[in-house]
Amino acid sequence: MLLPRNDKMNIFKLIKYQLYLLQLENYELGRFWKLLFKKGFWPKGEQRKNLVWTQKALAVFVLAVILHIGLPIVLYWKLSNGFLVASSMYYVASLGFFLLLTTCYMLLYTLAVLLLWPIDWLVKQIIISRAQFKIKKLNDLKIIGIAGSYGKTTMKEVLKSVLSSKYPIRQAQGRQVLSTPESVNTPVGIARWVLKNFGSSSFSNLTPRPLSPPGEEESNIEVAIIEMGEHYRGDVEEICNIAKPDVAVVTGINEAHLERMKTLENITDTVFEVVSKSKAGALVVLNGDDKNVVDHYKEYVWPDHRIEKYQISNFQFPIFDTEKLGWDAEVSLSVIARSQTTKQSLSNKEIAALPAVARNDNGKIKVFINLLGEYALGDVEAAIKIAESLGMSSEEILKGIANIKPVEHRLQPIKSAGGVLVIDDAYNGNPAGVAEAIKVLSRFENRRKLFITPGLVETGKATAEIHRKIGQQLAGVADVVILIKNSVTGYIEEGISQSVIARSQTTKQSYQEQGIVAPSDAFGLAMTKVIWFETAQEAHSSLSKILQPNDVIVFQNDWGDQYI
Repeated sequence: MLLPRNDKMNIFKLIKYQLYLLQLENYELGRFWKLLFKKGFWPKGEQRKNLVWTQKALAVFVLAVILHIGLPIVLYWKLSNGFLVASSMYYVASLGFFLLLTTCYMLLYTLAVLLLWPIDWLVKQIIISRAQFKIKKLNDLKIIGIAGSYGKTTMKEVLKSVLSSKYPIRQAQGRQVLSTPESVNTPVGIARWVLKNFGSSSFSNLTPRPLSPPGEEESNIEVAIIEMGEHYRGDVEEICNIAKPDVAVVTGINEAHLERMKTLENITDTVFEVVSKSKAGALVVLNGDDKNVVDHYKEYVWPDHRIEKYQISNFQFPIFDTEKLGWDAEVSLSVIARSQTTKQSLSNKEIAALPAVARNDNGKIKVFINLLGEYALGDVEAAIKIAESLGMSSEEILKGIANIKPVEHRLQPIKSAGGVLVIDDAYNGNPAGVAEAIKVLSRFENRRKLFITPGLVETGKATAEIHRKIGQQLAGVADVVILIKNSVTGYIEEGISQSVIARSQTTKQSYQEQGIVAPSDAFGLAMTKVIWFETAQEAHSSLSKILQPNDVIVFQNDWGDQYI
């Protein structure tokens, strides 16, 4: 195998890169090899995330190094019939084999994963068992489980912000709310998170043992918000077996992860495991604006479940403020104060003392929601319902709403030089999220609008349809669409073209029906300009020549490991 010209001396970069891809695909060998053939065996360009030296990554790496050294020695030993001294031919053959393995670490990683699988499986079961044991001891802990094809992370962050006005985040004393960190949403990942944060247990002793009396940290955590990922059927159920939810939240269901899950029915079944496997009498909070959720939730709820639906429409007259970059909305006290403990209306003096909150003449509460997406309104309403169920007062809830901040890499606004507004939506990789990002972009009416994307991954058989629809949504909204050449972005351009043609035909027909001769520029409808680049790096390096003062640009799913 020939080394790329610029990387001849950087073999360590290769070794780290291939391990990073293996970790990215959660050590699934089939997906790992598929990604290798798509991206190339050699590192090039930026990566979405950095390699994390977890225990598993370290074990795979160390075993691969041992195989790298050991296999040529074994070959030499066999060729020489067990003698350390043999002909130079055997030495050259073994050295050549060593050098070959040096450039083919993906083979060593594959073998290492296979050899480690039994141990890995056993360790996972022990870790999960210990986490289950620990959670069962925490009788006062309230667990909020969040599942869905999209919107989980934003919902988690909104909930944490609202609840933090009563339950401080990670404080040494007093009540606490704790949430799973970024990318921790698998059964073993959540089990490790439980063991790390709920008490003083160490990973060094992996066998179940009776717990000592709860320590200060353990007793102080009163609310745990757990994001539950669905990569395969049964994933959410396995997480619920570790931490059974008192509150089950379903954010929405669509084609995200369709490549792994195969059918939308499988996705629906898996997402709703957060409901069917929740505690008896659990509060179930559902996205009432998602058709798939509304159509199917009755199949999964239990008779004793308390059902609440959150909807954007429950907020009164929301107005998007392009200067403050958020939503001005009105909420009636009856929406906020539903429980017996929060039915007292706040006085004008109390309202005035709250940050970013005021009472209107009509008796409604005006709140500012510091998020760009319209879905944030629904997330806030869900947070209100959950906060009420935990006994939070109106004042606490309103202070919590004022605490909400943009979520990193999810419609995160960043003001740049020359008045350019960058909207970082880099972690958005699902159709609903793309539609929302385009909707956000459309609200900046008097500014030139740009959209950069490599398209989506894991959309399975629906890839063409989904990306053509994205193109149709972009047409007439974005002035410039920047696409990275790969197997899916061509469909986006097709969707843009189809939309422009359709609008042109509609315009022509309208003039004909009116019996008016069309002006010469009537069919040159605000044509969305498409710019192509071979790589993300090429696109990024060219942006300084493309961007103009006061532009708005959305970076959607815009990370190096998606440019295939």
